[in-house]
Amino acid sequence: MSNIKKNIAYKGLLTFSNYIIGFITFPYITRVLGPENFGIVNFVLNTVDYFLLFATMGIATIGTREIASCRDNKDKLNQTYSRILGINLWFTILTLVVYFILISCIPRFESQKELFWIGSAKILFTAFAVEWFFTGIENFKYITIRSLIVKIAYVILVFLLVKDIYDYRIFFTLTIGSVVVNSLINFVYATNYVKLLLIEIKSTIYLRSNVKLGIYYIMTSMYITFNVMYLGLVTNDLEVGYYSTAVKLYFIILSLFTAFTSVMMPRMTALVSSDSKDQFFKYISKSYRLVLFFALPITVLSIILAPQIILVLSGEGYSESILPMRILMVALVMVWTAQVIAIQGLVPLKKDNLLLNASVIGAVLSIGLNILLTARYGALGSSIVLVVCEISVTSFYCILVKVKGYFQLPSLKLVLAAIIWTIPFIGIGLICYSIKNVWISVLVGIGFTGVLFITIGKKYLLK
Repeated sequence: MSNIKKNIAYKGLLTFSNYIIGFITFPYITRVLGPENFGIVNFVLNTVDYFLLFATMGIATIGTREIASCRDNKDKLNQTYSRILGINLWFTILTLVVYFILISCIPRFESQKELFWIGSAKILFTAFAVEWFFTGIENFKYITIRSLIVKIAYVILVFLLVKDIYDYRIFFTLTIGSVVVNSLINFVYATNYVKLLLIEIKSTIYLRSNVKLGIYYIMTSMYITFNVMYLGLVTNDLEVGYYSTAVKLYFIILSLFTAFTSVMMPRMTALVSSDSKDQFFKYISKSYRLVLFFALPITVLSIILAPQIILVLSGEGYSESILPMRILMVALVMVWTAQVIAIQGLVPLKKDNLLLNASVIGAVLSIGLNILLTARYGALGSSIVLVVCEISVTSFYCILVKVKGYFQLPSLKLVLAAIIWTIPFIGIGLICYSIKNVWISVLVGIGFTGVLFITIGKKYLLK
């Protein structure tokens, strides 16, 4: 088996395990904590993640890209690793200073001050996670094994320690603790491959790229991470709970293709570095095919079966999450296509300015739409904001690639074939929707979908 197939297999295993763990813990936590306390936890977590964006900026992308381009040169690898880690540490320190000031001054933050102080550990220790290093050298075996061990321990502790509605602090602490443990293991294990050069920590060679890509991620977060924080500021914890449930399910499904993208990005960077253009274009084309033939059926099924999925995973108290979830699922195809264009295409080609321009469009739309919709419509408004922004950004990417001619977009023939392939899934969804027992409905849907993908899809469409 080739390295890229092994990497996809490992990443696929990790993604599948995340699904299993999510399906085990998510229904338990949403039921035990209830919509309000679940909303509190997600409000604080998403706010911490928003600050984390300023600490990490573009490190994940730059780190993966630069490590992938010099992984066969030991001296260069040590130097690059040290410089990128140094940049990350400086941005982390600056972010923590601002973070501590704001959580002490803003009343909405001060009301959950204890959780915000615990959450600061995530910002600090993420700097030592150096996940970008292992992705850059394509050591997905280690990433998968380490993640599985930590996640299993996390799940066990959640079930042992989180017992009632008042244990949301314990759940939050366990969630942050899993990040700390992962980071410490990574930082120590990295010493087997690379040496930290203290003299290189002060280097600013990657500062400009880090700021440029960082602004891109911060702008993008205006309609992803920022949505939850803004929703919590202008509405209440209950609305945050409803939206968090819908968006959580959206991101779980989205992570299917994100896993593939994270495997492909260092490989695409290596192809660009070696001037292997034909292979680069070939992988882009294959990725489009994967997106269309997976995303369209999953989108259709998720929209049709949203009530059953919400009821099975979260319970009756989350019925207000159904419509937001249906709206969010519309964005799946667009986002997966954008990931191919941006992460597998433009990032390896170092077209960072174009990513920045796209993110500005999304951010401006997000600010305007959040002001117009979120306070009035709550979770529903936040869902509309995310979908409109994702469609706009993906459209910009498509126009850009078409005009500049960096690589080909999906052909009309491929799109039509994917639509035809999706028609049977509409029938499956409607049949499952008519089944009164929600558990049987979801299981039948998963079963029929799996059979179609494994037989017809794998043999004729995805080979």
